[in-house]
Formats: sequence, structure tokens, C-alpha cells
Amino acid sequence: MKKKLVAAAIAALMTAGLITVPATSANAANAALQKEIAEIKKNNDKFTYWIGLIFSDIANETAVDQINAWAKTRGIKADPILVNQNNMNAQVTAALAAGTMPDALDASSGLMLQLGSANLVNIQSTLDALIRKNGALNPGAAAFNLASYAGKGLGIPYGINGNLINRRLDLIKTKKAPATWEELATMAKGAMPSGGGMGFNTGNVGDAESIFGAQLLGYGGRIADNAGKTCTLDSKGTRDFMTFVKKAYDMGVYPTDSTNSDGAWDNNKYLGGKTAIIANPGSVYTTLLNGSATWDKNPTLAKNTGFSALPGGPVMRVAPSDAWLKVVPKSTKYPELAKDLITYMLSKSQIQPYYRAAIYGPTFSGYNVFTFWRKSVDPARAGLYELAMFGVTGKYPDVNNAAIAEFSNGFGLSKMVQRYLFDKVSMDKAIEEAQASCAAIYKKY
Repeated sequence: MKKKLVAAAIAALMTAGLITVPATSANAANAALQKEIAEIKKNNDKFTYWIGLIFSDIANETAVDQINAWAKTRGIKADPILVNQNNMNAQVTAALAAGTMPDALDASSGLMLQLGSANLVNIQSTLDALIRKNGALNPGAAAFNLASYAGKGLGIPYGINGNLINRRLDLIKTKKAPATWEELATMAKGAMPSGGGMGFNTGNVGDAESIFGAQLLGYGGRIADNAGKTCTLDSKGTRDFMTFVKKAYDMGVYPTDSTNSDGAWDNNKYLGGKTAIIANPGSVYTTLLNGSATWDKNPTLAKNTGFSALPGGPVMRVAPSDAWLKVVPKSTKYPELAKDLITYMLSKSQIQPYYRAAIYGPTFSGYNVFTFWRKSVDPARAGLYELAMFGVTGKYPDVNNAAIAEFSNGFGLSKMVQRYLFDKVSMDKAIEEAQASCAAIYKKY
């Protein structure tokens, strides 16, 4: 009787999530998994995982520790490798050519779409099992599981990301959030009259492409038509967007060193008091609270940082969100181990400490109970939670497909702006070149 009571109590605690077992203990008896465990031991191989390195040392270390802990439970060796997210596309391209892809990796949605079913294992069954365990996908992640989505089944979303405007209230005269890009530029000029107050990158880096994309939509521009088949970049909306960017540039609000490919450049500018406004998903706030290898804690600046959604233009205001996903290359000899690791890392007990330090919003509804999503606890993470629940997903209103992924991953908008601002070609020529490049990409698909 006593044993039955103990068993019942343990079962109740497990159901409530207060006691957890290894995320994939149910799969431990799976013949294919056991065969792979035996094979990787026999070959003296290491299971290689590429982690998308973010601007949080604690989150990066947590991911490494989790992969090593999982490997220990399986009695195998792991090789978790941190890869700067800004370099992931280039590293994957090189690895594909050399035949040295990892067994699994973190990927942006754009990279996943570009790799496609030719290079990635379909892991829909693993996602379905995680939905049964962790609850339905939040709205920001559900778009990556729609039947109409080109990448359905190729990856499992583990983090919703997107930018919030961070404003240094110790430099800006008003606490009111800017509603338009024009207001933001004026605010940046007032905060730093000598220039550089708008800390947006203009180089070939994801941060620049993302902000330019939101601004393009705000002024009525579109990359492609509603069907996602034809590039429509050459338009009045694109010219209005370029006119705004040139006006802001002539005002001096872009820092003089904005033409770089350093994803942490704007973070360091803001933390060092060299710019007043940046777009950031929350890593700066995390650094202010916890410090990093480079920066000490700064609770004063944390209190003096205002957060708001991205502003809009005269046509539209969007709060773009996207996702990073866990994917499995077809080249791996250990697909079952890969799925096993993903299930382990996305268990509530593992994802909670990762989210606490990372810069992502929650993907599964079961993660929504974590208290750090509350505005009273962490305003930056509250903003990421709102992106996961209410943000505009993917490339809306454009169709999120392989063509737009290739154009964006190639920094198509950033290069168009650079041609106009720095190479001094005419606006028409810069747009004409971008349209031609974009059209050629869409024609391939």
C-alpha cells in the first residue's frame, strides 16, 4: 500500500511538472535510438551541435552545459560549438561544400528555408510530440507549423525574436515613445546634436536588414507581390523609404561607423553611451542587469532605458517577429540522437533557465507560466513575450518563402541603401539594381 501511495505521489508530481524525467526517457527503448547510441560509441564519434551564439554569455553557457548533460545521460560524447548567429549562414554554406555539417544546429527561419528538404530531415513527428507535452505553439511560433509554410516540419522553433526600441532616457528629453520613424530620428538628433544618436547599423548584418525591412513596409514598399512569386521592389513606397533614410543620414543621426557587420556593435554603442537609441531584442537589458565579460552591471542605465515597439511610417506600422529553430541535417549519421537532444533541450526544465538568460520569447504555450515574462519582473522579456503572442510573424505582408529568405540573407535591402548613401549612385539606379537582383532570385523559385 505504501509503495502504491509513493508511486501515485510521484506520478502526480510528474503530471504537475514538479518532477521531471529526462525529456526523452520514453524514447530510450526505441530500437533506432539505441542502435545509434551503440554506433556512435563504436565509432568513438562525438555528437556535434552548432549553437547560435547570442549576446548573453549565461545563455550560451547554459546551452553548452545542457548538451553535455544530455550526452552524459546517453553515455556518449558531445561537441557543442558556439557559432555567432551573424556568421551561421556563411559557416553552413562552407560546411555544405566541404561535407562537414554538424549533426544538428540552431538556424534562423531564413537559413532553414534555404537549406530546405533537400538538406534537412523532416522532424514533424518530434514537433507534434513536443506540442502534446508542452502545449500548443504560441501565435508567433504557430506560423512555422502551418500547412502552407514552405518549411513545415524542417525545424522546431525554440525562440521568438524581434527588436524593441531601446531609448536612453538619461539622454532623451522625453519619455514618450516615438510613433513614427521621423519622430525617432528627431528624438535621436535632440539627444545627440553632434550626431550618432540613432544607433542603427547600415552594414551587411541581420540587424540592418531587419530595420530596413520594417521601414520599407512603413513607407509602403514591398519586396514581392501577394502571391510571393514576383519581386516588386521598384515602387513609390521604396522611393519614399529611401528618401527617409537619406534624410536621416543627412541629419547625422547615423553613427559614422555604422557600416560594419558586427552584430554587437549597436549594443556596445548603447552600453558605452555613444548612441541614444537602438533596436534590440533584450540582450542589452540582460547585460545591464547581469554584466558580461566586457561590461559591468549597470542598474542605473537599466532603470533609465525605455522600451517600445518599432515605430511606423505613413502607410504601416509593424512589429516583426521571427524564430530560431533547431534543425537536423540529412548528412548526420545520428538523426534519432538529434531528435532526442532537441526534445531534451525543449523540456520545460531545460528551457526555463535558458530563457531566463536568453533574448527570446516563448514558442510553446506551456512556457508562458514562467514569471520572468511579467513586465514587473523584466520589461524586456515582457516585450519579447508580447512579440510571441502578438507580433507580425515572418515577412508579413510578404510571403515567407525561400526566395525572400535568399534575398534577405544576402542583405538585399542593406546593399541597396549602401549603393545610394555611400557609393553615391542615384536613387533610381540603386533601386533598379536591387530590383534586378531580387527578380533573378524570385525567378529561380
